[in-house]
Amino acid sequence: MHWRTICQTCEATLQQKTTTMVRWLRPMTQRVKINSDGSCNQGMCGGGGLVRDEHGRFIFAYTIHLGFGTSNMAEASAMLFGLKWCAHNGFRTALGETDSLLLAKCINREWKIPWRILNFIEEIQSLVEEHGFEINHSYRETNQPADRLANLGHSIPGTQVFNSFAELSKHIRGLINIDRWNLPSFRVKHTKYAQIAYEPP
Repeated sequence: MHWRTICQTCEATLQQKTTTMVRWLRPMTQRVKINSDGSCNQGMCGGGGLVRDEHGRFIFAYTIHLGFGTSNMAEASAMLFGLKWCAHNGFRTALGETDSLLLAKCINREWKIPWRILNFIEEIQSLVEEHGFEINHSYRETNQPADRLANLGHSIPGTQVFNSFAELSKHIRGLINIDRWNLPSFRVKHTKYAQIAYEPP
């Protein structure tokens, strides 16, 4: 066995695992929260999201079939759809959350925008500035209902909207209730143990 292989095996065995309890947080009084997500599988993309009020109650959800593209395009398209819906329906102080760090950083002008999603980001930034929206990054574990809706975007053609909680699948309703009841999820992170030095014989 090569020395490099031995080192890789040891590192995999000695990884540290940290577990953090995380929760979806309700928006402040008189605000709504959009959670959106994008999904890409073998180049076929879908997006989805939902809007909830200050009590965690369901207002609206959507899935978007996007065809071929990239995961960044799917993430941006899903957020843009949710923001447009809020603007059209008079929710002027919406808070958007995405588990895409790149999307959140680009919208907030902290990172350079990839050229493939430049038009999406600029349109989102325009809505944010015009309506006073706010965009934050969230952990994937606190974005589960949006994740499931984005996955549906692969199989449901076109755009589908859900105006009633009862229209959603039992699984998605359960995930929304977990958030509304303030029940935690657990975020597991694996890191290498950095205090061991390997020297070849």
